Amino acid sequence: MRTPDDAAEWARGQWRRNWKTWLTAGDPGVKSWPLHPPTEAQLAADPDAVARWVASWRRLRVPGLTVEWAERRWAAFGRQMVPLRIVATPDAIAELAGRRGEWRRAVSAAIRLQDEWPATDLAAALRASAVGLAGLDDAGTDRLVAVLDWLATHPDSGLWERELPVPGVDSKWWERNRSLVEPLAAAITGDAGHGLRRGGVNFLVRLLDEALVVGPGQFSVDLVGLQQLDLAPDVVLICENKTNIETAPPLPGVVAIHGGGVAATRLAEVDWLAAAPVLYWGDFDSHGFRILGRLRKVLPQVRSVLMDAGTLRDHAHLTVDEPRPFRGEIGYLTAAELEALAELRRGDRRLEQERISRDHVRASLADAVLRAG
Repeated sequence: MRTPDDAAEWARGQWRRNWKTWLTAGDPGVKSWPLHPPTEAQLAADPDAVARWVASWRRLRVPGLTVEWAERRWAAFGRQMVPLRIVATPDAIAELAGRRGEWRRAVSAAIRLQDEWPATDLAAALRASAVGLAGLDDAGTDRLVAVLDWLATHPDSGLWERELPVPGVDSKWWERNRSLVEPLAAAITGDAGHGLRRGGVNFLVRLLDEALVVGPGQFSVDLVGLQQLDLAPDVVLICENKTNIETAPPLPGVVAIHGGGVAATRLAEVDWLAAAPVLYWGDFDSHGFRILGRLRKVLPQVRSVLMDAGTLRDHAHLTVDEPRPFRGEIGYLTAAELEALAELRRGDRRLEQERISRDHVRASLADAVLRAG
């Protein structure tokens, strides 16, 4: 006998596998799921348990979800009505899965975009941008539409990304939302580019092992320069805070690199880095875990360090509010990382990495390097 709790678990699986497709389907239809009602023998063995089970399905009220009932005729119990299966719309599945807010935001944004560009096939772009759309409120959707409209009407502006003249859009907004904008802009304009010039990204590098130093032990270099370095480290440590790069303890065979936020994914293009074990010490907040997920997608060997629930609990007194937490689904995280993220999200907290004690940092990094090497 399947319970409403089992249905919630089923809904979570349906959501993970299908929600991006539902977002672009004109009529996504419904999903049915059998409830495995009891046999007469099960009823005879524990009638109270069966009665509680039936009552739990009578109590369930989810808009868009229907419980289908069937009559059973049993010699010892007469005619009984039992729940046979549930039939659920995508709205109901999102509700059961605890994803109602994300689903409604994504649907609202998708409808708005399709209304703005009705003659354009946005289906693939909407699926590619679905996670970003799920994080947008109405004001965020307005801003996205304004950016896309500007890009569509100025396809060859030649401006730098930081010069985009759209109210409410600064360089931080663009960096956070580039992966959301680009598929949609490509679908709307028919051009894989968006007419804006992207500035080069420089990475701060620090060699934490004196044996690796043949020149400066700390320097800044662009991606091409990074690719051309003659390095073969035992471990690469990617940090999201420059202070952590500059204060990291000596570590044998380790090269530390400032990831530069979402630019960290570009590091997968560096052959000597992609061939090494990689540790990621990111911002201990929802956006830090989002970057970690993106980085692991392109560098599957990445292991996080100092982003665990134990570190969070040990430094709980130093946490602060996260002003604009990311509430969307994050892929490519381990169970331990998802646990730490859940703890952060319970209070929308963040732990600034610079505030972790240096003794704790030294011990944690040394242990992580030993395990990774």
